[in-house]
Amino acid sequence: MSIRARLLLLILFATLIPALVGGMLFLEHRDSEIAGARRDLTATARQIAQDLSDTVRGTAQLHYGLSRARDLDTQDRAACSDFLANVLKEYPQYTGILTITPKGDLFCDSLRTGRALHLTDRRYFQQALTSENPLAVEPAFGRLTGIAVLQIAYAARRETGEPGFVLLASVNLEKYMQSRSQTLPRQNAVIALVDGKGTILTWHPAGEKLRGTSIADSPLFRFARERQGEEVREDIEFGGASRIWAASALPEFPEMGLHILVGVSKKDLLAAANRKLMQALATLVVVSLLVFAGAWMLVESGVRRPAARIIATVARFSAGDFGARIGKPYPRGGIGDLMAALDHALELMQAQRDVIQGLNADLERRVVERTAQIEAANKELEDFSYSVSHDMRAPLRAIDGYSRMLEEDYGDKLDAEGRRLLGVVRDSSQKLGALIDDLLAFSRLGRRPITAVEVDMNALVQGVLNELRPVAGESAQHCVIEPLPAAWGDRALLRQVWVNLLSNAFKFAGKREQPVIKVAGHHGGMENVYSVSDNGAGFDMQYYDKLFGVFQRLHGTDEFPGTGAGLAIVRRVVTRHGGRVWAEGKINAGATFYFALPRGKPNGRDAAS
Repeated sequence: MSIRARLLLLILFATLIPALVGGMLFLEHRDSEIAGARRDLTATARQIAQDLSDTVRGTAQLHYGLSRARDLDTQDRAACSDFLANVLKEYPQYTGILTITPKGDLFCDSLRTGRALHLTDRRYFQQALTSENPLAVEPAFGRLTGIAVLQIAYAARRETGEPGFVLLASVNLEKYMQSRSQTLPRQNAVIALVDGKGTILTWHPAGEKLRGTSIADSPLFRFARERQGEEVREDIEFGGASRIWAASALPEFPEMGLHILVGVSKKDLLAAANRKLMQALATLVVVSLLVFAGAWMLVESGVRRPAARIIATVARFSAGDFGARIGKPYPRGGIGDLMAALDHALELMQAQRDVIQGLNADLERRVVERTAQIEAANKELEDFSYSVSHDMRAPLRAIDGYSRMLEEDYGDKLDAEGRRLLGVVRDSSQKLGALIDDLLAFSRLGRRPITAVEVDMNALVQGVLNELRPVAGESAQHCVIEPLPAAWGDRALLRQVWVNLLSNAFKFAGKREQPVIKVAGHHGGMENVYSVSDNGAGFDMQYYDKLFGVFQRLHGTDEFPGTGAGLAIVRRVVTRHGGRVWAEGKINAGATFYFALPRGKPNGRDAAS
């Protein structure tokens, strides 16, 4: 497949695939919207039930404090009423606070009406005086206003145990639930409060006509009363509308028998969702087309055309046309420098060929001269590799950037599959970026001179282990380091060897319940031998030849991350020191990686040369 075809497929994958997947949103978003409504309604019903429970508990605490106030334990009715009036100013959530004598007569009240009432027939009064729990709660309708209130009574007793008086605070349920209706999570949602007999206490919004009516025989009340752990149910019809309903009770006060109902019309819910979905799809299509056009122009001019010129020239040169050159004009930037460097390298290679044809008498002198040129050409080729890797970053950043823009700006308009596919695009570009970074690191190894010193391998390994602990996790706790002989070599390059080998060991043993990593070393004749062992995934020895190759992997990236350059770097560093590397392993039985370095101080040049 050509580069153009590959790049075209990549761009199509990054732009058109999400647009096609967006078509599936029309079907999937419907269920998603309903599921979201179910969650919102359930959370709202629970929160209102919790708030109402908190109100009852708060009132109980207020009653407890007031029952010990001397201003209430008095025969001065006017002074008692004045005191409660001041209390009511601090607690405006109550419609009134009053005291009742043990005989059931109203004594004083926060409204200072001075009226005479006999309340022995009230259930909350009887319950507060006779039950072990001094707190009694009862929903009721006001006899004058017809508005539902929550009567919260508390029996205050004297030190002798005799009842002193009963405190009563009334919460306006109509006002209470109306304030909650203004914060409902969905448009056209309704909220209702129903007592244990199926009587509607409040209904918002626009539910004045339903106040006081009974729904005892309706499916809605049966759901609220007998839901058996099911907090949401769809398609319950009431009042001529089919809604999704969530219900919640007050588990801390079961004697109240109150049920909170929150519902939303399924028809209205889906109509709004469909409108939003169509708008999102239209926007997604436009953005996808713009991204596709921009990405294609960038890839065509910045990557595909220059790459085609390079490939064509290299192919001609490989086929025997040693005069093949890319030629001017070179584009600006890194790719143009790369093309010029490659032409120069081809010039040197042709010059080298013209030398395997020189006169015999002049052969030795020419070989010496051309050897230096070859070394320079090799350096140029390394620079070429470096430039290729460096300049490929720009288009990769563009692909990753446009993908990230699509993800950040329109990710909430994609379903899970669309976001997954977009993530695959970003992940692929980032993996290619990682490959390029490792290629750069690999190419730098050949350009860096070796500065040989005596290296304390024990201190070096311990330092690497300390640096890797934050990312190695528990595996680092199971690493055993035996005494290691010192070595002569470049400390920074040898440190990279240990980093790569220990990182591999932590990675492949990390999935074991009991990871074991061991670092060992010993003298072996004219060389020092070092090893890193683990009890991880291991490898199949029949693929041993691929183990130390550049970007060769014996495990999938879905199993273990990485680009496959780590062991190639290890071999490159060790061979430059005049050493050797090898390994032993077995699938699911761990692996041991060895490297050996010559004993004694090197002569100052790369041993590999």
